[in-house]
Amino acid sequence: MISDKRISVVNTTVFLIIFSLSCLAAGCSLFQAGTSSGKNDISKPSGNNLIKRIALTKFENKSFIGQGEFEEIFQNNLFLKFEKACPGISLIKPEETGNNILSGKLPKTGSGQIDSFKIAEAGREAGMNAIITGSLIDIAGVEEKRGLLWFERSQSFARIDMIINVYDAATGTKIYEESIKQQIEIAEHEYDALMGKTPKCVMEFKEKITDALFLIGKSVCSKITKQPWQGFVISGQGGGITISSGENAGLKTGMVFDAYDAGKIISGADGQKFFMPGQKTGTVKIAAVFRDRAEAVILTGSDVKAGSILKIR
Repeated sequence: MISDKRISVVNTTVFLIIFSLSCLAAGCSLFQAGTSSGKNDISKPSGNNLIKRIALTKFENKSFIGQGEFEEIFQNNLFLKFEKACPGISLIKPEETGNNILSGKLPKTGSGQIDSFKIAEAGREAGMNAIITGSLIDIAGVEEKRGLLWFERSQSFARIDMIINVYDAATGTKIYEESIKQQIEIAEHEYDALMGKTPKCVMEFKEKITDALFLIGKSVCSKITKQPWQGFVISGQGGGITISSGENAGLKTGMVFDAYDAGKIISGADGQKFFMPGQKTGTVKIAAVFRDRAEAVILTGSDVKAGSILKIR
């Protein structure tokens, strides 16, 4: 017969094995790690404790509806619906970016396209990770046959035709582009007014339109959430740098980031220019955090300067 003492030793051994394996899986330790001199208060940020700040610029109205109706139905509700559809992302209104380029009429190249290089520069200065732009191309009446055989009937819809673009502030490249055609069911008299291109008619079913904007926002934000967080150095002098992100992006003192060179500027088609990020140049540690700015010291490297990009290590 096995003695109680031996059973106790076996149970203790099994417990220690299970406990050790659990700690390995959870990333804990049986011992408390100490901090070496001069390296205390250093923390490693992650994608979970940093907030992406995205500028939602004013959309263009290329449809037949009046600018007043466009502002009331689309522009004002666009932000509210996108904000609800994008949990975990800090969506910024144009006028709250603190940047004249992002809050006004967006600059364009000679070919008439949005100048992604200029809005990327503005995005960096304002501490944005990305910039959303777009246009309402049209809102039109559509009739479709619905149902089976003798139950088939004609149904009226309003089709919202929009173009959404999302630009990366680090490179100026377009990371998302989609032509969205969202259909919403409307009454026959609303359809008739829409076909007659009566601008005021869209006010009758504006609630249905704003509901559709939520679905559009979900489609856009599903792409943005896959992009990594990035920070931007806007000035540097004497071993210290200033970053265009602060408490509003979740930065805290002690966080350490890798710094990358701003890279080369390359030219593309239709007069567009882009940033091509360079190599890693060093590491920086956040020393002081303010609402929309942060100060950092350079830990390693000698070429961390204005224009450098900060990334999670």
